[in-house]
Order: sequence, then structure tokens, then C-alpha cells
Amino acid sequence: MSQHIFKRGLVEVRMGYDRPLDYVFCTVEINGEMEYSNLGDENAGTDCQDVMYYRDVLRKLGVDVPEDMLVGVAEDQANCVGNKVKLYGEAS
Repeated sequence: MSQHIFKRGLVEVRMGYDRPLDYVFCTVEINGEMEYSNLGDENAGTDCQDVMYYRDVLRKLGVDVPEDMLVGVAEDQANCVGNKVKLYGEAS
């Protein structure tokens, strides 16, 4: 599984590619509380293969992640990358 982690203030976004299960994921915690998980999104779940779907999800939550984070997850998916962690924002 690859993980791309963005932190800014009380917001933490984790996105990545789960190689064994072959899907992209996204979770958002705000102030330590889970605000979004792809597993609770009927339009995403484990079926959503479009990383850019999460751009709109994040914007609706008022979160803007670096574009290179989305691109990085898409590249991981295209190359079946696992065992990778990349940090962005205050996490880097």
C-alpha cells in the first residue's frame, strides 16, 4: 500500500493505492475526528479507481491538497506501487 499524507493544522488527509486490493483510498481527519472515508462513500468504496474523484470530495470539506499529491497517488496506482510513504504540508 502506498500512503500520501498531508497535514495542515488540525487536518490530516491520507490517500494512496492499496496494491493487494487494487483500489485507491482517501481518509480525512479534522481535529482527530474522521470526517471522510472512501469506505463510507457509496460512490467510492473500494470500486472508485479515479484518484481525481477525491479532489471534489476534499474541496467540499474545505481541504486543498497539493496537486502533486493527487498525481503521486495516480502514479502509484498506474505502477502498482506498494510500501511507500510520502509526506506533504506540515508532515513533510
